[in-house]
Amino acid sequence: MGPNVAALISTSTLCAPVISYRSGWALPAVEDLPSNDSKGQIAGVTKNAAPRPSLPDDEARARIKSDLGTNLFVEAGAGSGKTTALVDRLVALISTGTAKVDEIAAVTFTRKAAAELRERFQAQVELTLNEQREVEVQDDLIVGRLVKALDDIDRAFIGTIHSFCARLLRERPIDVGLDPGFEELRVEEREELCRRFWDSYLERLTRDCDPRLEKLSEAGISPVSLYGMFEVLVGNDDVVFPTATSGLPTAAELATVRKELESIVETGWELMDEKRPEKGWDRLQEIIRELHFEREVTGWKETTDVISAVALLCKKGPRGHKVVQKRWRDKALAKAFCERVDKFGVGDTPAHSLVSRWLGYRYALAIDLGRAAVTEFAAHRMRIGKLDFQDLLELTGRLLRENPQVRRYLGDRYRCIFVDEFQDTDPLQAEIVFLLASDPPEDSSGDMGVDWWFANPRPGSLFVVGDPKQSIYRFRRADIQFYRLVKERFSELGEVLRLSTNFRSRPAIGELVNQVFSDPDFFPAEATDSQAAFERLDTIPPKGDVPCEGVFVYDVDPERTRLEDVAADDGLRIASWIRERIDAGERNPEDFLVLTRL
Repeated sequence: MGPNVAALISTSTLCAPVISYRSGWALPAVEDLPSNDSKGQIAGVTKNAAPRPSLPDDEARARIKSDLGTNLFVEAGAGSGKTTALVDRLVALISTGTAKVDEIAAVTFTRKAAAELRERFQAQVELTLNEQREVEVQDDLIVGRLVKALDDIDRAFIGTIHSFCARLLRERPIDVGLDPGFEELRVEEREELCRRFWDSYLERLTRDCDPRLEKLSEAGISPVSLYGMFEVLVGNDDVVFPTATSGLPTAAELATVRKELESIVETGWELMDEKRPEKGWDRLQEIIRELHFEREVTGWKETTDVISAVALLCKKGPRGHKVVQKRWRDKALAKAFCERVDKFGVGDTPAHSLVSRWLGYRYALAIDLGRAAVTEFAAHRMRIGKLDFQDLLELTGRLLRENPQVRRYLGDRYRCIFVDEFQDTDPLQAEIVFLLASDPPEDSSGDMGVDWWFANPRPGSLFVVGDPKQSIYRFRRADIQFYRLVKERFSELGEVLRLSTNFRSRPAIGELVNQVFSDPDFFPAEATDSQAAFERLDTIPPKGDVPCEGVFVYDVDPERTRLEDVAADDGLRIASWIRERIDAGERNPEDFLVLTRL
């Protein structure tokens, strides 16, 4: 979109034009949703509702409700009625006798989503039960199942992955050496415990004169400054951080680089005036002045001082340093000096290699200390029976991986597993789900090397819903690449379905979105390891007359293309549009919300 985007949203009717000066777009949101609206209905069923039009994905929606013996991977975008589809399958499992309510586990991403899902599940069970009782020929078996489900509704697990792991661990704590009375740490409690442990850990190392602290000091690292690293390591305890290095720079290498560094600093210092230029020093002059001052003060006596100084002149490239020649005493010499500095520190040079090896050495020292602390901290939490979210995941994974009997028991206990927002699921969470949904080999005796990737979930035991376009937790390894791998795995162990209909938007929006985002600059035709593929958005016409429907296009005055002018023109158009709606009696002033980019 262009730099200035404004939206008008009528809060009473959800009628919203969005205006962009570059493309002239105006987007209305849905006013009258069809009877299968995922937000407006409990589970897509309304008694005596008018028949809705057929949908492009009707077959997929029917499969979700009827094909209960197949593992399904459902891709569903925002507004596609995915929660409705999930609830429909839950109720179908109950009414057909495929599963009992306490054999179901539905994993959501947030507690709020879990509460909504539980409410809608219960409401749909009640609705289905009432419908069964009103038909001429009542199926007593189905009625009995639904009544039983309502009685036991609280026995169904619907919650976050962490609360699910806590439940599994409470059933078999001894199998992982856990205190049965363990507590789950709140975020603030975990932060406080982490800080206290790190401080006490460093105090103990200092008291014991641990040689690792001396090495860190020699490398110019303050252990106190490593707390942030420690927090990251604690939160990624299952990740391997390689620490292999190319070795420390030799004394000869260091001496050669230092000699050239000192010569560069001297030359640069001589090429600068003592008085500051009217427009200030350029960046290279600032660096040379800083290095000259440091050498005068510290003498660069320590290895870390020399390498830190060299690092200031190093760049990965390919672009080197720049100078403002007129701010130096001699323009030609300034240019030649800049080229000399680039030859010294830009790209694959001895100086750059020296800095890289030194940083690798420092990194290894820090990581080794941090990993040791992480191991002790994990043991400390186990001793005191206080677990953080990562503990819950890791211990549950270990419980299922190393104890085939427990895995079989819990697999029988939770026969049908639902996972919402799968695009935000990381490998550790996926391992738990896959191991629980599949049976261990008959001859399994606790092979710690079991690979969940080759597990084959029982038919109909797994139902996952996700949308790769909404993936936002890549930094926690819940990335699109992993999502794609699991999706491809489902082609072997089940089937992939797609819900393409969007109930929140009308055709004008759908057509525009499809036109714009089918451009490879936005979404590729085929998914990549870093970006989801373009998927067409299918919409259906709203019911009745819609007074403010449409995508409004206007031409920008070629004489008023500056950002300030366009913003002013947009403001007038928006105000005029609002005034027309109010004067016509269609809306009240409080119905409107104006959204801007900044």
